[in-house]
Amino acid sequence: MTDLKNKVALITGSGRGIGKAIAERYGALGASVIVNYFSSADAAQETVNVIERSGGKAIAVQADVSKVADLERLFQSSLERFGQLDIVVVNAGLEASGQSVLDFTEEDYDRLFNTNTKGAFFTIQKAAKYVADNGRIIFVGSSTTAFPMPGHGLYGGSKMAPRFLIEVLAKEIGHRGVTVNSILPTATQGAGRHADPMPEIAQFIKNFMPMNRIGTVEDTANAAEYLASDLASFVSGQHLLLSGGGPA
Repeated sequence: MTDLKNKVALITGSGRGIGKAIAERYGALGASVIVNYFSSADAAQETVNVIERSGGKAIAVQADVSKVADLERLFQSSLERFGQLDIVVVNAGLEASGQSVLDFTEEDYDRLFNTNTKGAFFTIQKAAKYVADNGRIIFVGSSTTAFPMPGHGLYGGSKMAPRFLIEVLAKEIGHRGVTVNSILPTATQGAGRHADPMPEIAQFIKNFMPMNRIGTVEDTANAAEYLASDLASFVSGQHLLLSGGGPA
């Protein structure tokens, strides 16, 4: 089992869904965890409670990742509480699908890109600045950046720019022993619009996936555990696609 004792992990957007699963996994593996949330204080506190019940340490810190000042406060609060940062998971994001390129509005664009692109860019930047040598930076992206599909132009576009940044940053700070990677989940049970998918949608995904099931938040937590571990110390600038063998 991965040992994250004496490690400190910051996960953005970790009150719910994929971020929650990663935060709880890291806590169970011994890491001290900073649970970031935007508006769901109760959900973030529940994540903290789960980690503490498993014997770990955690705090919840509110911050809007689309605001650079909030991000600086988030990182400074983390350092003040725990004294170091070893793992940063850039997970906070908004989801949108089924929207044609012909139909999205300026408001739709601003909403997604402010969080998914600007927020991710500056979270990655601050992670690079504050993470300890031999640390880990992990971006939770989307399989839509690997396999463009109708209805995902705006969402996939907002996730594509941070994916590119991951490859650049891996080259810029590799000399410090820091690995920089992304995880690209496909449709995931318990996350975003798939938190409770309608039966017909769940059945469609099961039929589409060679493994005959939808992804789970635990699948993504498994990938995040691997990338945070010593086993991945020579893996950097890579994108781990979680698709169950399917094309997206």
